[in-house]
Amino acid sequence: MALKQSLTTLKGAGLMLNIVIGAGLLALPGMVVREAGLQAIWAWGLCALVSVPLLLVFIIMGMRFPDAGGITHFAKLAFGRKAYAMASVILLGTFPFGMPAIALTGGHYLAEAFGGTPTLYAAGLIVAAAASHILSTEMAARLSAAIASIVLVSLLGLMVVGLATVDWSAGTRHVASIAELDGRIVLAPFMMIFFAFTGWELAAGLSEEFKNPARDFPRAMFLSFVAACILYFGMALTAQSIVITGSYEAAFSSILAHAVGEKGRIVVGLLAATIIYANLLGCIWAVSRMVYALSREGLLPIRLQTTAKGVPLSSVLIICLLLLCVVGADAAGLIHLGLMLELAAQNFLLLYGLSGLALLKLSRRVFDRLAALLTVGLVLVLMVVQGQSLFYPLGLALAGIVLERLNSGRPILRQTMPAE
Repeated sequence: MALKQSLTTLKGAGLMLNIVIGAGLLALPGMVVREAGLQAIWAWGLCALVSVPLLLVFIIMGMRFPDAGGITHFAKLAFGRKAYAMASVILLGTFPFGMPAIALTGGHYLAEAFGGTPTLYAAGLIVAAAASHILSTEMAARLSAAIASIVLVSLLGLMVVGLATVDWSAGTRHVASIAELDGRIVLAPFMMIFFAFTGWELAAGLSEEFKNPARDFPRAMFLSFVAACILYFGMALTAQSIVITGSYEAAFSSILAHAVGEKGRIVVGLLAATIIYANLLGCIWAVSRMVYALSREGLLPIRLQTTAKGVPLSSVLIICLLLLCVVGADAAGLIHLGLMLELAAQNFLLLYGLSGLALLKLSRRVFDRLAALLTVGLVLVLMVVQGQSLFYPLGLALAGIVLERLNSGRPILRQTMPAE
């Protein structure tokens, strides 16, 4: 059975916002303040600026070549089945780190509010988000859009309360001037922040489920990006201005704790759990569609199907089990939250460069090619400046080649050709 075309501009924007907002909004502002101090908000601004051409590439590609495979589908159209397999495995390699990091962020906030172990709370959030996919795609989309609206209003309220508690008359500076900026300090947390600006590459995989992809998909992408930037800058300024009394990973618990007492930590903890639940719901939605697309292309050893309601439930269950295993590895001390975010962001950055190359090959329009060249150039510069190790993504790329070779004789259920 095929995926159902049920998304409109607002439903799509709500789902995209839920995919993007989560660990990036709740954990990173405090963590970046710890790294960059008064220069933290400038680091956020740099990351937002770099993300614009990347977003344009996904809008253009998703609008013209809508498919559940998203970024991996773009690679296949431009460079063939091997590139599709490599991109798919690299992208899948981000999720065992990125999504557990999201869940653990919620776990830290709940632990701040109620005590206990962040790992157990994270596991509960993953299971709850996966279980929501029993619903039909229409019901899940409505739930996601409703949560997105609640989250937006709640976060704006949290920002107002936080900024209202700051004593602006004390003469204390909260933001460094341009003259005081140090490039090394601003760039130091870049890869962590960049994780907050990932998610739209997953949203590209939703394009097949829009009723009118050419019209509604770019509108939804634009709306979600603007809303996310407003929230990011507001929360970054708030974290930079308040006195953080708890852990930096759960910095916003300090806001309501200062304003209304320790019960404020409970309110923020519940809000955080809601945001993370919605974030995981959206991410599992997008990733399960990508796994389903891999099965449809014959690159997985098992053939995954959708339910009568158009939900790839078997893909959802596989993803849920994998995420729970990684959360368990964190509890065992085999990996930590900061490393998860950096590894996931590194893989996303490489895939952004691949998407730019795909657009460069597939389109002859001047604007498209300029956006593609700018994206590829930015990725190369950032990889050099950040000095990230490429062993992990290169290993994943090799695994993709092996996977393609092993399954080269398997039939493809559906072949999508590029539009003229």
